[in-house]
Amino acid sequence: MKRKLTLAVSLGLLGASTAFAADPAPVTVPIDSLQPAVHLEKPQLTGTGGKLLLSDSPETFAGTGAFYRDTAEGEFRVFWHHQNEAPQTLTVGVAITNTSADTVSLYLEGHGLGTNVYVDVAGQSALADFIASENQRTLAAKLAPGESYYLAAPTENNITNSGIVQFEAVTGKKNAPAQVTATVLSYDAQPGHPEQVDVLPEDSHTRGTFPHFDRTGTIQYNTSLGNAYLRVDSAAYGEWSDAMPGEYEDGWDAVDGNKPVINNGNYGVMYRFKTEIVNSFHHPRQVGLFLNPSGGYGHYVVKWNKKIFESGYTTYQTAWNITNFKLNPNGGTFKSEMSLTGGAAGPQVIYFTNQEK
Repeated sequence: MKRKLTLAVSLGLLGASTAFAADPAPVTVPIDSLQPAVHLEKPQLTGTGGKLLLSDSPETFAGTGAFYRDTAEGEFRVFWHHQNEAPQTLTVGVAITNTSADTVSLYLEGHGLGTNVYVDVAGQSALADFIASENQRTLAAKLAPGESYYLAAPTENNITNSGIVQFEAVTGKKNAPAQVTATVLSYDAQPGHPEQVDVLPEDSHTRGTFPHFDRTGTIQYNTSLGNAYLRVDSAAYGEWSDAMPGEYEDGWDAVDGNKPVINNGNYGVMYRFKTEIVNSFHHPRQVGLFLNPSGGYGHYVVKWNKKIFESGYTTYQTAWNITNFKLNPNGGTFKSEMSLTGGAAGPQVIYFTNQEK
């Protein structure tokens, strides 16, 4: 037996109580206009939440099969990004199978699935929908032993399917964490046992499981600094790494003998920042918030103080003006959320500017 939720192409944000940016044409500026800028002190990040299952290998596929599979328990998040190179339409998504001996209640705690010919647009759509729905805990299914729940979408030739979904699996009257098996896969006819579908060979991209799906930390900015920046999800290592302490965690590939892997770019990880702004001028200032994809390109999503903003196409040569806001004489504390969208390349460099109001 199986339960199924098939999603069509996502054209808008799923109904959430969060306010959305109304600007139909996001503003970009030349990156040179924000420089020179000083590097903000890197915050210490803490990994929080349950497991993250990352499925990005093989990124392109030409037939049916599983991309990645692992067990998870309690709260966990699944992120996938796959492009269909088969001549026919295939369905791509995740199946959650109750492989225990008890009935499992499976909850959704945020879900986004985007399909688009542009890889970064598919990722942006998925992330925006996820952020819009992440505070809406809904019962997806009660799974008897052996039952599976599907969240997937038809994906045509040369179309990318990008998804980010958070689940909670519990059992019993006390809602104790329950273990399930998650399989990211493509299929033409829905399999009765997704947990038994053969896994496709990997490519040069990444698949694996990581200890935590969130990072939390505090950014500190003083208006006396002028223009200042911080790199988020830069390379984990090597020449281009500017990672924050605690930003990356070691993962493992459950398919290939638990070999060690790294999620370079932290795809699927939500950064939940508190930003403390000190106003050394002691009179109202206008603060500008910008994002520059250093070394890359893409479409991005940022939630700033309960409002979701989506960028247009942004390259390393430009910076997206996410928002401008008034800062009181005594400064203020703000909350933000962000994640690197599927298909986007290069770290997200956040810039703060300020001027007299």
